[in-house]
Amino acid sequence: MLKAFFQITLLFAFSLLLSAVTAEYLLRLCYPQNDNLYVWQPNLHHTFRPDSSIFCGVGGEKNFSINSQGFRGEEFENNSNGKYLCLGGSTTECLYLDDKETWFHQLSIISRSEHRDETNHQLSIGSIGKSGCTTRENFIQLKYFVPQLGKINGVILMVGLNDLMKRLSQDWLFDGNFKFTPELENKFVNEIFLSTKNETVWWRRLQLFQLVQKFLHRTEKVEWENVQDDKGEIYKTWREHRQHASLIIDSLPDLTSALNEYERNLQLIYDETQKQKIKLVLINQATSYKDSMNELENNLLWMGGIGEFQQEKNHAYYSTGALNQAMGMYNERMKNFCATHPQIKFIDLASQLPKDTSVFYDDCHFNESGARKVAKIISKSFSDSSK
Repeated sequence: MLKAFFQITLLFAFSLLLSAVTAEYLLRLCYPQNDNLYVWQPNLHHTFRPDSSIFCGVGGEKNFSINSQGFRGEEFENNSNGKYLCLGGSTTECLYLDDKETWFHQLSIISRSEHRDETNHQLSIGSIGKSGCTTRENFIQLKYFVPQLGKINGVILMVGLNDLMKRLSQDWLFDGNFKFTPELENKFVNEIFLSTKNETVWWRRLQLFQLVQKFLHRTEKVEWENVQDDKGEIYKTWREHRQHASLIIDSLPDLTSALNEYERNLQLIYDETQKQKIKLVLINQATSYKDSMNELENNLLWMGGIGEFQQEKNHAYYSTGALNQAMGMYNERMKNFCATHPQIKFIDLASQLPKDTSVFYDDCHFNESGARKVAKIISKSFSDSSK
């Protein structure tokens, strides 16, 4: 009896192993191993439910979806033209806006209804914007991710704010002499991208595992970086930290080395678009900062601190006047850079947006109305340049 039981168990285990091996073989035959690099996990989906009392101008359930090609938006078809990919930080990520409310989706819709690109094909616009990314990360994303998409028309970058905030938060620890080396570039690639290419655990490279993982990414709860919870409760903590700052600083540190690095990175980005033979659209950074802000406006802010101000209390913060001045310096540096590179399309978004809650729910992030305004401004600039 016991012998028969072991025989049945062994036969079952062998059958299971044979089925798994056969399934793995068929999957590899039909779907070759994908060693692409991804900023976001393909087929990811999550639903946020932002609290409208925290996010003025934002309400209802918000779907955040990544397509099978690894970016937010409709997939690029092989035979389609007018394809643009957006790169940037959290203002391009639009985490608490629904897929259809983001400025890049709105831009795509407006572009399709009002005008076409020079090849007379409708525009298709996606995004790999991700919170915290500076021009350092954007350059690496451009160099390694964009070519995987095949031939596209161009990239759209809304940048500057994260470069500034990184400089201010790191204070004297900021590396003003930063330049990419092959070793540093490789380090950034490993830190930025998701990939099975360098996976050391053998079973994680199996197609069966990848298939199960794709299913789980459609259903499981995602642990978001910076603990950005579904309702946005963390913003209350961040705002409280700023409201109880140990010191408000009105004068800026010397930003020369940081601005020089910012321009070097813009040059790297431009050079890479030239290599890939795609267009470059640069958009400066709009914020709600003003020299003088009322209590309601001030209470929405949380950025501009020194050190680990998001995780800890009692840190010093820069005043809104200082932040407004500093952002102006970065925006001016981009404008001057574009003036010497006529092939770049420059969009001065900052000068065209109101600095109020009709656009922003905090320092710089667009609410539903703000995203629509951004899309209209960018679309108009695209349309004007085609005339």
